Amino acid sequence: MNGRPRVLFIARHFWPHGSIDSAGFAYRLAKSLRRDGIELEVLTPRFASSWTDRLVVNEIPIHRPAVAPRSDWSMGRYTRHLMGWLRHHGKDFDVLMVDAIREESTAAIETARSLGCSTLVRCSGWGWNSDTQWWEHHRGASRCAAYGKLADAIVAKSPQCARSLIASGYPNDRIVRIDDGFSTGATPTSVMKRAARDSLALANHDLKAEDEVPVVLCTSAMTRDGGIQSLVEAALPLVTRHPKLRIWLIGDGSYRDWIYQQLRSDGIRASIAMPGSFSDCEDLFMAADVFLQPDESGLDYFLRLAVEKELPIVTVDQPSIRNVLGGCSAQRDSHPQDDPAEFVTWISGATAKMVRQGIGHVLDDLPTARQNAGQLRKLMVRKHPHADTVQAYHDLVRRIINRSSGKSLSIGAVS
Repeated sequence: MNGRPRVLFIARHFWPHGSIDSAGFAYRLAKSLRRDGIELEVLTPRFASSWTDRLVVNEIPIHRPAVAPRSDWSMGRYTRHLMGWLRHHGKDFDVLMVDAIREESTAAIETARSLGCSTLVRCSGWGWNSDTQWWEHHRGASRCAAYGKLADAIVAKSPQCARSLIASGYPNDRIVRIDDGFSTGATPTSVMKRAARDSLALANHDLKAEDEVPVVLCTSAMTRDGGIQSLVEAALPLVTRHPKLRIWLIGDGSYRDWIYQQLRSDGIRASIAMPGSFSDCEDLFMAADVFLQPDESGLDYFLRLAVEKELPIVTVDQPSIRNVLGGCSAQRDSHPQDDPAEFVTWISGATAKMVRQGIGHVLDDLPTARQNAGQLRKLMVRKHPHADTVQAYHDLVRRIINRSSGKSLSIGAVS
């Protein structure tokens, strides 16, 4: 094809859900693809009746015709609204691209067959939160898994993801590996950190922090099973040992009130900030000193953003996290300085003791931890640049369109 590809990007969460990992990933990818020459628009639900049906953010047209599902029982109505909108407007696009193989992909694939346009789906999440795990434990998920096999292309973001798709019966010749990369940008400086802290303090007094005050940032979901529980339990001994320490817990969840009351009863409410959600988290990461990754959530955007902002990372040791940060320890490069794992503080489990020891180890020698974080950023940006990710998606979109017009038959295959 000679013209600019027309892509409708369908995502459950998009702007202003900056405190949700999938929304941060989707927003970054959408901006990048549009800058790369794709005529991209976004279809996403409304999460409040006051939200407008349509708006433009960073030159990206966003359509919000359907009300977000509140439970499994309202999911059917949500998907019917999506399909109704797609029947009327889907023909304006060459490719319907979905950020997860869940209900949105079912609506897109079923509608695309009648419209004659192509579909591209991405297998989202990691570990227990991945699409392949979700298919096994949720109501109606098997239907989503079955429809996903009918997409023109399925993106797998890691070898493990590709193997899981193949084990689930997905056609090998339509699975395409596209690794999620790390963005380049200005090297973070003390001046940029100070500016970020000043800006956040103006927005929320709880986020006020002087230059000498160390800040630990955690973006894990505030749920019963979330790894943030280990940080809540470790907060009191950490603050006792480091009286100036501030801990920022970002986001929302069903256990938010319990977490607040627990920290308040420990007498450390003044050292904790729970400001809720943000439409853009970049200032938070620029202003922090340490990032805690206590579970397998947040790997598509938040962990990568921590690397890009040169934050010392304390993380639970999981294969999925090692995959994001350069591979398992058994497959290290020949030179330790080229192994990303060497520049991360690993903890063996998401327990209060392990979290306290890991964060304490970094706080005891912040200058060295910051040097390691700088090395990690340089290494990851060099090995896995975000520009390569964007180019791979752009090339895949064009191959899908060309194949639908009879110009090409091959999409891709993984082994």
